[in-house]
Amino acid sequence: MHKIYYYILSVTLLLLYSSCSENTEDYPENKPRSVSIKLVQQTGFSTKVVDGDNLLSEQTVKNFSVFLTEPSSNAITYKYVYSGFSSVDDYKLITLPLDPATVLRKDIYIVANYNNVSTLNSVSTLDDLKALTTPAVNKTNNLIPENGFCMYGSTLDFNFNDGTNSPAIVNLIRSCAKIRINVTFPENPTLSTNNSFLIQNAAKYTYVIGRTKNNLGTADYFTYAAPIALVDNGAHVYTQTTYIYEADNVPKLYIYTYMNGSSTMQEFSTNLPRPVRNHLFDISIEIYSGDVPSGTKSTNGNNLENSGYIYKSIINEYDEKGRKVEC
Repeated sequence: MHKIYYYILSVTLLLLYSSCSENTEDYPENKPRSVSIKLVQQTGFSTKVVDGDNLLSEQTVKNFSVFLTEPSSNAITYKYVYSGFSSVDDYKLITLPLDPATVLRKDIYIVANYNNVSTLNSVSTLDDLKALTTPAVNKTNNLIPENGFCMYGSTLDFNFNDGTNSPAIVNLIRSCAKIRINVTFPENPTLSTNNSFLIQNAAKYTYVIGRTKNNLGTADYFTYAAPIALVDNGAHVYTQTTYIYEADNVPKLYIYTYMNGSSTMQEFSTNLPRPVRNHLFDISIEIYSGDVPSGTKSTNGNNLENSGYIYKSIINEYDEKGRKVEC
């Protein structure tokens, strides 16, 4: 079973009860209490766990904002933009100055790694939140995990004052898809050591809150300015990871190679699935000098034009819980 790999933040809202004092006149038993938010991982991975599906850089959180509404209401009742938080071991913690007895039941909305404070401060309704778009990228400035992926999550109709001190869990889902590329030459692992890739038709931005259709215009898509080198992982697998925003249009992957040290570049391409937020697209490209071996399942197998080479592409998609998505 494929490992659950995606970085899903869980925001746990804990009600911290103040202790009672013997001097009830100076310290009444019903002192105002506070609401704390704890950022942990729902999947059970510690943020210290690092592997191919769960990179430490993908877990970057630089800021987050909290919005509370009455259940099913459009109006924002409480808003905390860029709330201060502390890092404790493998989670982050924030305490809000709210009394559970006053807050009662609320819909909870969380936005993380959003870099426009003035825009967040202008949010007064849920409709305003739905209209927010992520920080824009372009052909020379792609999504970088160390900058923190824009994320969003919600929990509806949570009772802060049920007397059980139960946590509210809000899963934060990042707004981009992860694309992992592996290129190999099974017949001759060192056939080409100079390999790179390029993405065409990537979205400049998406909506913070996912929607069925993004309806972006043609001008809202771009092509990477230059190919990005694929890196040998030590076993003659040329690999790289990139990230693109969720969008309606299908991106295209280009692979560039120089066979046997030749100065002539070989180019081939394949269409990718529609990028879905928080999904992993694991792409394996195999290049052969003859026929693709029988008995291998190929999503796409084609001759490289005028080159005598054959390539096979296999694309596996996994959702935010690590489950393989069947086409």
